[in-house]
Amino acid sequence: DRAVHVHGRTSAFTKTVYDPYVNLLRNTTQAFSGVVGGLNSLEVSPFDQPIRKADDFSRRIARNIQVMLQTEFELRQPVDPVGGSWYVETLAAELCEKIWAEFQTIESKGGIVAALKEGYPQAQVKSVLDERFKNLAFRRDVAVGNNMYANMTEELLDPKPENQETLRQKRVAQIEEYLASAEPDAVVKAQATLEAGTTEPGALIGLIELGALQKLTIRQIRKALDAGDIASETIESIAAHRWTEQFEALRMRTENYKQRTKDNVKVFLANMGPIPQHKPRADFSTGFFEVGAFEVIKNDGHETTADAAKAARESGADVVVICSTDDTYPELVPPLAKELKETMPHVTVILAGAPPKDLEPVYREAGVDDFISVRANCYEILNTLQDKKGM
Repeated sequence: DRAVHVHGRTSAFTKTVYDPYVNLLRNTTQAFSGVVGGLNSLEVSPFDQPIRKADDFSRRIARNIQVMLQTEFELRQPVDPVGGSWYVETLAAELCEKIWAEFQTIESKGGIVAALKEGYPQAQVKSVLDERFKNLAFRRDVAVGNNMYANMTEELLDPKPENQETLRQKRVAQIEEYLASAEPDAVVKAQATLEAGTTEPGALIGLIELGALQKLTIRQIRKALDAGDIASETIESIAAHRWTEQFEALRMRTENYKQRTKDNVKVFLANMGPIPQHKPRADFSTGFFEVGAFEVIKNDGHETTADAAKAARESGADVVVICSTDDTYPELVPPLAKELKETMPHVTVILAGAPPKDLEPVYREAGVDDFISVRANCYEILNTLQDKKGM
């Protein structure tokens, strides 16, 4: 028996455009996991992978993560770093059981080809992806700098775009030089062989390999296959996604709107009472709306609902968030929400905190449009406010 060689690569799925230096931490933990898990070889991708073509700095840092794990932490020293670890071995056993069950399911459908035609693997991947997006939207999972702890003063890394025309000309010259050494008769023969095709299982790859050795281009190979008798089937592809792409698009939508119109969604915090009374929910609300790069208008609190409503009107806010404590809300929310809706019909009134079931209809009737708390769908709320603003 021959042992399987397992190669690993740090995830592109978890890398982010915003706060990209956190990708260094993600790379390090993933590389660590791969090493202690027993990988035979490992590639650490550059931290700026989703932003631009890697430069000398990002490639050097990616390499040095491996060097540090090898020489400073000496992770290669133990023969089996996690041997005897109940935690890791339990997870590994559970993973193996689930993988084996999935293999059996695929076999029951007639194998991987039949399963792909049916769309089973695609549906499974989409289900997991939807759950990951949902957990991020509700902030059950945290992507630092993206769905929580957004850096409002951040400047994005320079994407350093390549000159596409220059690159195209360079590639054309390289291909022409490569094809100039091809034997015309061998090319024609290889194309004919591909067009003739084969019915032997697995033999088609060999024919394609022979065509490539005769310097057929990918386009020529594809054309030959399409012209032949080889049956061509189409299946639904599995699109590549990144974990934070929805929140990145949300923030970029705001940034582009700001650049285009010099305007933004203005969120006024109607902080009620002294600082200890409103600060916890004011801080939560600030972090919640800064995820969408909205402008949050802060203050040290208001003594009366009339003062808060007046300050909200003068701010020109699109959104007013009432911030105080659950004990004070029954007295404060109805008159404040009502006055805001009467004097600012366009405004969206939001209450910081999840209300009791018996009080939610009371608050909504007074004029509260929505509620934000740790159970709120952050992505959906921010996206709705962008739509209302006309972004």
